[in-house]
Amino acid sequence: MRGNCVIILGAPRVVALGFIHFLSSGDRRLRGLSIAYLLAFAISSTAVAEPSNGPASTVAQSSEEAESTGPQEGDESDRLRYKDPVITIDPSTAARSDRLRFNNPGSIQFRLDRDEEARREDFLFQIPGVEPWYGFKDNLAEDYGFRFGASFSHLYQRASDTLPGDREDNASGYELNIHGTWTLLGRQTDSPTIAGFEILRIDELGTDIPPASLFTQTGSLYPTAAAFGEVETSISELWLQQIFQKRFGFRAGKIFPITAYDFFPLKNFRLDFVDANSVANLAIPLPDRGLGGFVMYRPQPKAYVRLGVHDANADVEEVGFNSLFDEGELFKILEVGFDPGLAEGRPGAPPPGDVHVSFWHQDERDDDNVDDGWGFVVSGSQRFGDFLPFLRYGYSDSGSGGPAVLEHMVNGGVAIDDIFGQSNDRIGVGFTWAEPGNGAVDDQWAIDGFYRIQVTPELTFGPTLQVVIDPARNDDEDLLFVGGIRSRIAF
Repeated sequence: MRGNCVIILGAPRVVALGFIHFLSSGDRRLRGLSIAYLLAFAISSTAVAEPSNGPASTVAQSSEEAESTGPQEGDESDRLRYKDPVITIDPSTAARSDRLRFNNPGSIQFRLDRDEEARREDFLFQIPGVEPWYGFKDNLAEDYGFRFGASFSHLYQRASDTLPGDREDNASGYELNIHGTWTLLGRQTDSPTIAGFEILRIDELGTDIPPASLFTQTGSLYPTAAAFGEVETSISELWLQQIFQKRFGFRAGKIFPITAYDFFPLKNFRLDFVDANSVANLAIPLPDRGLGGFVMYRPQPKAYVRLGVHDANADVEEVGFNSLFDEGELFKILEVGFDPGLAEGRPGAPPPGDVHVSFWHQDERDDDNVDDGWGFVVSGSQRFGDFLPFLRYGYSDSGSGGPAVLEHMVNGGVAIDDIFGQSNDRIGVGFTWAEPGNGAVDDQWAIDGFYRIQVTPELTFGPTLQVVIDPARNDDEDLLFVGGIRSRIAF
């Protein structure tokens, strides 16, 4: 199959190459970056992967033999149906036998799982000589319960128009990330004790501003790129997690709330949607990485309840004790969710659907002149084979001085996997209507799309495109186009 998909993917690659040339034309600082992308695509276009005898097929075969709960050999339809790692990520149950899953797709544990899955899924070609590195990591996890990874993610965006004056129309940024977990106690049991950590640095790359700031130049209501801002080298997460019999658990420490609450299977700026509302849901003022904790209970396999409390003034570059204990201003959230059972899931794995309601409240933040506020979110997603539709609504009763950017938000769309015969490739399209809490600012409609190609087990690559209709802070433009190029290397 992989040998065939090299040919089938030729046409999309030609389109992507033209897209790269358009984005980088006229900017000498980014031509070198464009050439690097062109070379990566040229290599992947000429690589021929053996369908049965290559290293990837050997890994996949070993995985299938070791997976006692998965489809049996010869059941091709079931194997294809359940090989996407997103199916294994759901907050309502455990994706692995040794823990209750707490996480959104952008979380530390998801990234570790997903990067391991990529070694066993479809890709265009394999970089030679990496097997010893993976063997070292696997042995470390098996012998000591220590799993780790590192990644470099990059996003370049270019806007079709800007606000009047001397404005920037392009932005480029990167995220360098080292992350991992260590199962301290209870390995291979239903009650493990797990520590997690993340060290990161985020900055612009080759442009004057990072992608997270591009919306200030174009007049969009909210950032067209989430997370690609500016963060000094920091310990961004450091927490301890305890699970009891895979039904009850808690996590406390320095936590990234976006990866814990408001489950959304495409909430992953490194691989899926990149706009701030899809990633962060701007109807909820989820704090930055900082001190906090939550408890979670699963009364039965298709339902969960979660309650969390966090420092409302969290700053990723700070430890957080001063702001939490001196100010005492908190963000609180309660979530109730379940699997609707609309599609059959893989035996032994979580159900592929999620419906939840989240209620939140944030205290007044005196130093930043932010009023208190409350709100709720209703969200649903359901996988049907390779199709993953979703629909979300958010409301905040906080006004122009409140903590949430949006008063009303509706977001819906679909992601399609197994594009052109390659299981880890994905196309996604989302539509958003947003009404800001500030009544002096107009509503805004937006379309967000992406195409992701799994070039090697380590490298993903693809274009992104956003269409902003009637930008809320730019009366001179009816349509704003923001094109992007995104890549991620994990090792």
